[in-house]
Amino acid sequence: MGHVYQRVKLAAVNEEDLNILVDTGATLSLIPPVLADRLGIARFPRKHEIVLADGRRIDAEVGVVMVEIGDRKAPSTVVIADCDEPLLGVETLETLGLAVDPTTGSLTPTRSFTVRLGAVIMAPASR
Repeated sequence: MGHVYQRVKLAAVNEEDLNILVDTGATLSLIPPVLADRLGIARFPRKHEIVLADGRRIDAEVGVVMVEIGDRKAPSTVVIADCDEPLLGVETLETLGLAVDPTTGSLTPTRSFTVRLGAVIMAPASR
């Protein structure tokens, strides 16, 4: 099958379109700090220990970014650490309802994709 790249829009304060390597062996998506800075991604207050594919453990920043592929758009956790190139992990693919089709080397829907946002109405607390 070879490498699979996908055109993706990442957004936080700013947005950017890029081709990103789809990595079905990575749980979380990964981007370099310079890209996170350009997007204006807010980092969580503490670094988190991340286990890399080669078994090394690193302390890395983590944030949330909006990911858009075609007509599908959802927030996704992203690891922010030095890397050779950004990676799109399976958590993001599952959130968007997408999977790699090994026969075509492209992303295909695994289910219908809907995001429903609404207000939660809470009853007053009883005394």
